[in-house]
Amino acid sequence: MSLGSILDEAKKLINGKRQEDYGSPKTNMDKIAEFWSAYLCMTIKGEDVCAMMALVKIARMITGHKKRDNPKDVVGYMAILADCYYLEEKK
Repeated sequence: MSLGSILDEAKKLINGKRQEDYGSPKTNMDKIAEFWSAYLCMTIKGEDVCAMMALVKIARMITGHKKRDNPKDVVGYMAILADCYYLEEKK
């Protein structure tokens, strides 16, 4: 395992089969935000979903067993969040 290997794993995760299964991460996060917004009666954006999902994984890291899956998912959610911001700026 090399320094930064978690980045490589996260990149494979967000660009791999999950995109085939769920579509683009931005579209998926925006759809989740739409449902969360309706449920909470307040506006949630796709970027908010990424941040909150990362916080779920961080909470699991703090309270649970050390599993590589959690930090890998945090990195993946942060990469998607950065792309959401970038794509939003491009509009």
